[in-house]
Amino acid sequence: MFSVAVCDDDELLCEKIEACLKAYQPQGLVRCESYYSGEKLYADMLRGETFDLIFLDIELKAMNGVNLGAKIRTELQNEKTHIVYISAKSEYAMELFAVRPLNFLIKPVQEQDIIKNLEKAIKLSQYYDDYIKFQRGSELYSVAYGEVRYFSTTGRKVEIHTTSVDLDFYGKLDDVQAKTPPGFIRIHKSYLIHEMYVKKWEYEMVVMNRDEQLSISPRYRKAVREMLMKRWREE
Repeated sequence: MFSVAVCDDDELLCEKIEACLKAYQPQGLVRCESYYSGEKLYADMLRGETFDLIFLDIELKAMNGVNLGAKIRTELQNEKTHIVYISAKSEYAMELFAVRPLNFLIKPVQEQDIIKNLEKAIKLSQYYDDYIKFQRGSELYSVAYGEVRYFSTTGRKVEIHTTSVDLDFYGKLDDVQAKTPPGFIRIHKSYLIHEMYVKKWEYEMVVMNRDEQLSISPRYRKAVREMLMKRWREE
């Protein structure tokens, strides 16, 4: 079951979002829970409550949405939960890159935007059901693609940089790329990155969520730019 939290001190907005998700609830696909303060949501997550997606208001009173999102990413070390920010103002957008939100919606929120972001989050979360399998010596490994931040290669080895550990195995990055699901982007002969973990895009490089700076080689810059523009137009 896909678990959704709605966190906004506007109870009517919480009810509206829950109502939009009702089409999925009878099918047993979505569980939705509303919170009216960031503190309560954070306390529950600190105790082990998990959510696949959070619709999160920025202008919460004591613990605002930006601070809560930062705590989820840094203190809880949670990269799996997708966050869709909601605000009546647009000027916050640049402050949110460090939290790596799935999207940013301006109030009044439209039903089609709620459903679109839900479906996108469900699709991205399926990466945790798809695995890359490889061998190191006599040991076999299986890593969910959703845990992979990026792949790199040096010599005859491919290194997997995950959310918790780095591993390597003998292989070719071209062969790895041929099997990865959508969302992985080749930016260099030595780098295949998962866009979910990109903190900042620049013309010549990307900054990953742990502040690694990876070069975008001239060979890939045009393709990367065109692909990003296409995805942003679709959102």
